[in-house]
Amino acid sequence: MQGLFDFEQDGRYPLRRIPMVMRFNLDACGIRISLTAWITLSRDERELLVTLPCSSEVEQRVYRECLTAMLAPHADNPDAAIESVEIDASPAWKNTQMIPPPVIVSLTELALPLPTLAQWRSLSDLQRFALIKLTRSGHKNANLMPAMKEFGLV
Repeated sequence: MQGLFDFEQDGRYPLRRIPMVMRFNLDACGIRISLTAWITLSRDERELLVTLPCSSEVEQRVYRECLTAMLAPHADNPDAAIESVEIDASPAWKNTQMIPPPVIVSLTELALPLPTLAQWRSLSDLQRFALIKLTRSGHKNANLMPAMKEFGLV
């Protein structure tokens, strides 16, 4: 499915978890939803959210409005609510001058190769975002190696 990384498509039902592009868009909009909220959405709604543009302020407003409308029928379920969060003005994935220390620490702890700065710079914003999410503390890291292979880092 367009908008998903290969490592997110396990063949059974690729949208059963919140994909990286959706997490990326949620961060851009300053909102968070739970897995329960994601699951309440229909497959068509999930597919739309994965492909809906979310770069400009106008697109982000439309994205928020669309997601709010989709979750409105589930308003009686507090686990399906939208939570507002602060938008990070300088997210680590935007920095192409250095690999974020948590990524270096996590890859080192897992004995995985570190990307070079040139490799880090060559990644798309979404790929850098995904690596940061996949290497954060407490993450199971199951998709880390497949992501690194997909991104040409190993």
